[in-house]
Amino acid sequence: MINRKSLRAFDFKCTLTVLSLVGLSAVSGQLAGQYGILDLTANGGINPNTGNPWQEGDQYRLAFHTAGTITAESDDPAVYDAFATDQARQNPALADSSGWTAMVWVNTDASLPQAIDLNNIQANESPISSPLVRAGTDDFTGGSGIGGAGVPVFAMDGTTCIARNNDDIYNNWSNPFDGDTTLRLASGSSNLDSEGNEVIASQNVNYSPFLNQFGLGDSANVHGRDVWTGGLRNPVNPLGNSVDASDSQQRTRASWGSSNANNGGRTWNRFQSNTTANLAVYALSEVLTVGTGTPSVPFVLSINLAVEPDTGFNLEWPSKDGKLYRVRSSANLDTAPLTWEIVSEDIASAGETTTLNVTPGHAKLFYVVEEYNAP
Repeated sequence: MINRKSLRAFDFKCTLTVLSLVGLSAVSGQLAGQYGILDLTANGGINPNTGNPWQEGDQYRLAFHTAGTITAESDDPAVYDAFATDQARQNPALADSSGWTAMVWVNTDASLPQAIDLNNIQANESPISSPLVRAGTDDFTGGSGIGGAGVPVFAMDGTTCIARNNDDIYNNWSNPFDGDTTLRLASGSSNLDSEGNEVIASQNVNYSPFLNQFGLGDSANVHGRDVWTGGLRNPVNPLGNSVDASDSQQRTRASWGSSNANNGGRTWNRFQSNTTANLAVYALSEVLTVGTGTPSVPFVLSINLAVEPDTGFNLEWPSKDGKLYRVRSSANLDTAPLTWEIVSEDIASAGETTTLNVTPGHAKLFYVVEEYNAP
């Protein structure tokens, strides 16, 4: 694991402030999750779907609601899945990840209405693309308790389990350790919106697994982020460029939920909006695996450098033979989605220490160093 001693390798003629130091590597024989986000010591070190300590080969998923937004006009579910994957890759630790699913129902046939009666359509003829199928989470055997079909799902803090298994995903993304009725945001309490402004919660919030995923509140109101879904398990108004047959105005609409809903059903289905609106989506990773040795992205160092804009300096980090390195920078960590620009990549290890000379274009920059395997 990277530790504070590693900071001695940074030779800066400037003021150095450490914002975060996240070790994502595992020494030989030590358990670690892919991409280094899952904290295997959280919740007593127990796999929430087995009730036993994490073991090599155990599997899990990650989930978040996107910071970016998208319209619901496309009839192609691959458009939404690609958007979810792109949003995931904004996180430097997930830059090489793939296979993310946007948890949205999509009507792939624009000639058929959105509020379609699925009871009158043969299953193999249905035009509705289900995220349960695309993500492989359509087996609900065993229910939402311990031992149910599927794998546990964690929020991006790596510690908050928001579903034990497949069935529990659609049980409001509730934290199975805390229970569905646990108060997560009290009415009248102070909260910060996505811009860092103070807001006051208008009511209690019990269902809020994503409440602080971006380090601030979640959004400017108590209901959190508006998230396209298309419905709950069965679509109400799936996404796509087709009219809502139940709407007197024959509008093209789709259903959405709230990331901080004040009751369970609203997490997935709260209202409908015109498909031209820009909303977030819930993104679910492919199945990830706990293993030993070195994950695909062994470490990420985020460093805040207070330097003169025109003064160059050397970035130095511990490196390994046979590994490649990528350096990214960002001028601001206070906005979402975060924007990281590649400074240099495919940097070969120079042995025990690798050095890169950089000249920042801002008085303050945040740098991230990533290690990955050569292709």
